[in-house]
Amino acid sequence: MLGGCATYTERPLTHAAVRAQLKPRPVTAVWVSRARLLLPQLPPITVHKGARMTPDLAAVIAVVGDPMLRSLRAEEAVASAQVLSAGLLPNPVFSYGLGVPISGAGLTRAFRVGLGLPIRSLITRRARVQAARAHARAVDLTIAWREWQVASRAKALTYELLVGRRARALLDHEVRALRASVATLDDAEASGFATIGAAAAARLALHQTKVARLAVREAYALKSQALRALLGIGSDVPLRLAWPRRAGGGMPERPVWLQGLGHRRLDLLALREGYRSADARLRAAIAGQFPAITVGVDRARDTSDINTLGGGVSVSLPIFNHNQGAIAQARASRRVLFRTYAARLFQARSEIETLLTKLRYTERTIRARRGTVRVLKRLQGLYRHALLRHRIAALTYYQLLDRADRERLALLRARAREDQLRVALEAASGRFEWPGTRHGG
Repeated sequence: MLGGCATYTERPLTHAAVRAQLKPRPVTAVWVSRARLLLPQLPPITVHKGARMTPDLAAVIAVVGDPMLRSLRAEEAVASAQVLSAGLLPNPVFSYGLGVPISGAGLTRAFRVGLGLPIRSLITRRARVQAARAHARAVDLTIAWREWQVASRAKALTYELLVGRRARALLDHEVRALRASVATLDDAEASGFATIGAAAAARLALHQTKVARLAVREAYALKSQALRALLGIGSDVPLRLAWPRRAGGGMPERPVWLQGLGHRRLDLLALREGYRSADARLRAAIAGQFPAITVGVDRARDTSDINTLGGGVSVSLPIFNHNQGAIAQARASRRVLFRTYAARLFQARSEIETLLTKLRYTERTIRARRGTVRVLKRLQGLYRHALLRHRIAALTYYQLLDRADRERLALLRARAREDQLRVALEAASGRFEWPGTRHGG
């Protein structure tokens, strides 16, 4: 009996222990042959040391390395302990009594030894185990849903950083070109071949482009730090990102995203398991109306040295309390979970419809902005030719350059928004991979 007892192990909450738990790990130290995740939709992804990180790869590494998820997975042990507790059989009750005669003609000491077993918990055991197992599955799915959200967030951030890197390259190129133009116009102005207005217009365009580049760099730095936090790596680790290579294709039709939503999205699956758990708890509460009965045997001897062997049954009479409170609570809990599931399913469908609408108009916006960028590129060549022939003012030319830069940045932002909407649609529909998306090197 002593060997079956649990022992206490001290685990103090010290600063050193917390630092060791939250210690950033280099991204090259993460080696995964197949992520041990609760997401059945995740494809097998191999992480090689030094490999560039695509959005899908960032999603997997974030699920493995995010400190918040590592702490959340400790709830699995709590749910497993509840399953173990629900399946335990009731302990038998041992009783012993001794009577010593202090007056009268007693011949010997009296004693009574009894062994009883409460059987009420045996009646409710099956329902309680079913409820605990369903609750454990609901906890697993809830954690998986959080993993899904972290993966989607990491994927979206990676796309934002890839687009931000292109925006930085675009503005760096424009700054270098404008610096060369300013230097050339300064020399020409000093030699009398250019007007003061031309050099001033070029300097104004240069300063405006520098301001825009600074804003892009700030946004890139903030998003880079957010991605590092999700990946669980330090700020000194470089992020080597790469665009995914996928075959081109169109967006699946609306029914593809809505069919089977309740059996695919992890939070809805968790609510289903929670509903099964609540239903099993209701059955356990109804079975708990059975009166508390203890069946036992006893061996006794009185002071007259008469020995007896018998049995007994004790029954609690359910007059005032026949478990009606627990039954009412279980029914209310099941009703709440039913309505929560219906509301969450409606919300998920509405969210998918909204994302599809936004995505459709974003794609139209991208096509329109591409046309605007092409027109501005042609105008830029014409304006430059006219500027060299002194047919337009320099300020007009550099204003056109500024507008062209703003349109190119707006096109990049629209593409980033498209990627974010695609990832959001994946997360909302429970589909990890976008079928047939376009993404080039």
